[in-house]
Amino acid sequence: MDERFDTGSVIGKKSDTHWAQIIKTPHVFGVVEIEEDEGNAQRVGMDLVHKITNQVSEEAPSITRLFSLCDELWNTHIQTLILCVPIGKTITILLRGSGVVYLKRNGNIARLRSREGTISGVVYPKDIVFLSSKTCLDGISEEEFFSFFDHLSVEEVAEKLTLHLHTKNEAVGYAGLFVEVKEIFSGFEEHHTAVPNPIPGQEKEQSFGSASGLRKLKTTYARIPHRLKQKFMPLMKKFRTMDIRITGVLIVIFFLSIGFGIIKEKTRPQTTEISNNIHEGQRLYDEGIALLDLNAVKSRERLMEAKQVVEMSKKSISPKTKEGRMVAELEKKIADALPKAAKEFDVTPELFFDVSLLKEGSTIETFGMYEDMMALLDTRQKTVFTLQLSTKNGQVVGGGSALDGSQKVSIHGENVYVFTPQGIHVFNTQSKSVKPYVIKRAEEWIAIQAFTSFAGNLYLLDTGKNRIWKYVATGSAYSPIREYLLPDFFPDISKSTDMVIDGSVWLSTTDGSVTRFTQGKDDPFIPKGVEPPLGTTLSVFTNDSCVYVYVLDPDNKRVVVLEKDGMYVSQYRYPATFSSKAIAVSEKLGKLFFFSEGKLYTVVLK
Repeated sequence: MDERFDTGSVIGKKSDTHWAQIIKTPHVFGVVEIEEDEGNAQRVGMDLVHKITNQVSEEAPSITRLFSLCDELWNTHIQTLILCVPIGKTITILLRGSGVVYLKRNGNIARLRSREGTISGVVYPKDIVFLSSKTCLDGISEEEFFSFFDHLSVEEVAEKLTLHLHTKNEAVGYAGLFVEVKEIFSGFEEHHTAVPNPIPGQEKEQSFGSASGLRKLKTTYARIPHRLKQKFMPLMKKFRTMDIRITGVLIVIFFLSIGFGIIKEKTRPQTTEISNNIHEGQRLYDEGIALLDLNAVKSRERLMEAKQVVEMSKKSISPKTKEGRMVAELEKKIADALPKAAKEFDVTPELFFDVSLLKEGSTIETFGMYEDMMALLDTRQKTVFTLQLSTKNGQVVGGGSALDGSQKVSIHGENVYVFTPQGIHVFNTQSKSVKPYVIKRAEEWIAIQAFTSFAGNLYLLDTGKNRIWKYVATGSAYSPIREYLLPDFFPDISKSTDMVIDGSVWLSTTDGSVTRFTQGKDDPFIPKGVEPPLGTTLSVFTNDSCVYVYVLDPDNKRVVVLEKDGMYVSQYRYPATFSSKAIAVSEKLGKLFFFSEGKLYTVVLK
């Protein structure tokens, strides 16, 4: 992102039919909202964002080219497409579909655009532009929205608005982006010049809006109290005529009152500071609780900040005072909430299935999973099993010499695929028949580390050649060998150990990273908010029916659950005496499966 700008993102919950995202590249930022009734909203949206970012990733695009690109990419599923292009001290905004763009300048706010078209003009330091998708501001009025613009940073404003929308806006699949101009421009004029409404294509630089067209934010000021000194003057005159003894007593009382007043004035700043700290700690606690289900990372941050404020207050206050009791009560609430925010669960895996019940002495060496069914391979006894997870119904599918040298297994529908160095066999779970070598060893294969199926197609991870081979199902046969990765893309995947697919290809590694490719290109996946950081050897599981990504971290004896954008969700810690080399998940059944010592164990997802 351009260092001349600070940004704050507002992203709502997504569904299969409604999806939204923000765009931030070094040259363009924007907002996209997609609605697709058949459940492919995310795929359509990611494809649109991917194509836009590819076009603008290396250099600033011409405005004419950007218009043409939007026309080329436009389809009926796009509800909102807003793009901002900063060039020098000028910004051009393009709005397609439904949405709205606001500008804040010098404490004033105006709506720049709410219909399709373009607008461009000069921006100034501290200007804030807000790009809203079609449904982002549903459920709140403009006045309510304007109230969020205050002295906070745009990131904090975005966070407050996200929290507010989560409680008031029932819509899903919305997004918004705050963009603030930083004070690093040179050559700005001191005065903002009002300009006529711009039209698409005009080249003249102009400033957005005028002071008369913006709504002013209200500011209140404290009133200065009146002095009370003159009220005491008549009383002092009467003292001169009173009996000397009464006068003396009154003088003593007077000076005692002054002394108490001085003491009270000296302690008032401390009392005010403590009250402010309690109020701030309560605010942070309330925000942390509200964020529990929305963003576990932010929730934990807010509660830790509240804890620090409370600990600071405890040092300067007696626990017997009213404020001291308030601090103690708030401290207890924070302590109770922190484990919930961290979402760390201590679990003990329980035995779910022992394949030796089907064949004496058998163990699970490797597995594949499709919906409610697992395929299990015993390479030593050369046997393939299937296990229906919902019923624990297991059966032997095949075995014998056909499985000589077998290494990997996968499953799709009624077919179980077994990989051997000489080729791939297909076992049918219904007929118990086998089709040997439906795919024979190819000259291109060097070191096949992982093997899986997706949508009936077969994928082989070749760490020796740093390629992913693909065989497309064509009726009862398969296409010749193809490359999944783009021909001019040569990533280093030599440290990869396993592979799963949900539309994107995910690779487990031994270097502490999770690798993801989408449409044959690198699609970086960066875990965020994971404490402690992930270890070195990782095993990843997800599929097209999983909402989350699950990362087995043996170094830290846990499974970490992440959003597919990398945001931390929760983690499951298992005993140090338990070891596992792979995991699988059925979100439909609410179970997390561990493969350990040749058997299948499970814990319940929370």
